[in-house]
Amino acid sequence: MAKLAINTDQTSANVAHLLVRLSLILAFIITPVVLLVSQRAIFVLSSVALALVLAAGPLLAERMRMKAAFAFLISPVGIVCMFLTVWASTSLLWTPFPGEATPRLLKIVSTFLCVLPVAHVLPARSRAANLYVLPIGVAVASVGASVLSASLSTKMLDPATMRTLLDAMTFVLLLLWPAVMAAFLRGRIKLAASLAIIAVIASLSVHSTSALVATAAAALAFLLSRRDTLKTSLWIGRVGAAAFILAPLAPLLIAPLVGAFNGFSWLKVWNGIIFTDGVRLLTGHGFNYVASGYVHGYLGAETPKSLLFEIWTDLGVLGALSSAALLFLAYRLAAVQTANTAPYWIGALTFVATLGFLGGATLQLWWITALALGLVALVLATRGDFQTERPTAPSQSAS
Repeated sequence: MAKLAINTDQTSANVAHLLVRLSLILAFIITPVVLLVSQRAIFVLSSVALALVLAAGPLLAERMRMKAAFAFLISPVGIVCMFLTVWASTSLLWTPFPGEATPRLLKIVSTFLCVLPVAHVLPARSRAANLYVLPIGVAVASVGASVLSASLSTKMLDPATMRTLLDAMTFVLLLLWPAVMAAFLRGRIKLAASLAIIAVIASLSVHSTSALVATAAAALAFLLSRRDTLKTSLWIGRVGAAAFILAPLAPLLIAPLVGAFNGFSWLKVWNGIIFTDGVRLLTGHGFNYVASGYVHGYLGAETPKSLLFEIWTDLGVLGALSSAALLFLAYRLAAVQTANTAPYWIGALTFVATLGFLGGATLQLWWITALALGLVALVLATRGDFQTERPTAPSQSAS
């Protein structure tokens, strides 16, 4: 009897592609849907998705570009990230809450580091079936949010339920950018437009104000970058960097003028903190001071929620300067993606930056995990553009 010839290499490749697809379905369809009812789901599901992708790595040895992945760390963006990490780690020496700050910093750093091997395990060219995972996830989660919001509108909503729903829609609006990019690259223009409409309607139904404002700013950046990518990224990067550096001038100059008006009390609070901090403006109070301060009652409800305030208060001037440099370099890096994909990177980056400035999401662990998933989604969608020789994860800055 003749023996059947089994192509073990092809079998391994098929298994690897199956693992990758399962991980993408878990990360970008199941996670945003389950997140509508449970914020903790993002930690569990993202960890399982990560494990599946890394399990596929040895089966795709020719695509395991680990050396290239970690070469990102010696690029300008990587160097700034490492400096910010070192400075945040150093600030643990004087933070009032080292027991809470240390594990939180480790989780943040490890979450972003996981993006590097995952991004380089993913195939260099995304299959159509993998790309469509992103639009499906955004569509299903958006419809789910609208239905859930309608069913809860007649009931007394408890704040935790509403907060979970708002956070889920923020994640969906982040995923909207790679999802629309994936649809556009496949020539599905109507699908791309429909996704945007469905996601915005869902956000309106749950009253996700900050995320909608951030989406509007991102849409404007996207439209401008379609006309002139390099110029748009340069100017938005400058404005964002200036916002980080000059943020304390707002409470110092504006608080005396508007402090008496309702809605501007946070400026007055920040003004008072600046005048009492002294040398702390240089060093900061230490990583995680603001987050723990809210929990333990050291900071009141009127304290600013903006990322600008959190960076300045936690990490001082060095933290603010390195954050400004990181944002500027990130825009430069987004601009050097392919002509078809760069505007989506700029839109997504503007969404994240605007949301952070508004205080919609800062350094909360669920949002850090969401950002990591968003980066993977952008890389996945970018690799659906076959017009370039190497549509891979960004590893070098603009020259």
